[in-house]
Amino acid sequence: MDLAPPGVLALRGYRRRWLAKDLVAGVVLTTLLVPQGMAYAELAGLPPITGLYTTITCLLGYAVFGPSRILVLGPDSSLGPMIAATVLPLAAAGGDPGRAVAVASMLALLTAVVMIAAGAVGLGFVADLLS
Repeated sequence: MDLAPPGVLALRGYRRRWLAKDLVAGVVLTTLLVPQGMAYAELAGLPPITGLYTTITCLLGYAVFGPSRILVLGPDSSLGPMIAATVLPLAAAGGDPGRAVAVASMLALLTAVVMIAAGAVGLGFVADLLS
């Protein structure tokens, strides 16, 4: 049994003829997701550069650890208001953008812990119940 991450396994089976289409898809995805990620970060009360870094690192992380070679992930419009509702009351006291980034980062890490724990317990079936 190979314990390599799914992205590494996909890279091992990669065919050279896919490269041109994958590059075009990457450019199109970048032109859509980068401004969108920056806008949603600003909507959440964070500096726009935070959205740029988040969008890029999430896509790279999913490329390595994600189970699907063709799934596209990106920022979602429903996340901005939820993050803002959580982060702004905690960070607005000092008006420090660094504090807002730190609070949003902690929120993301706590969410990751909850999601990993839910996956380890086998609660993935709950996603099938959502429309």
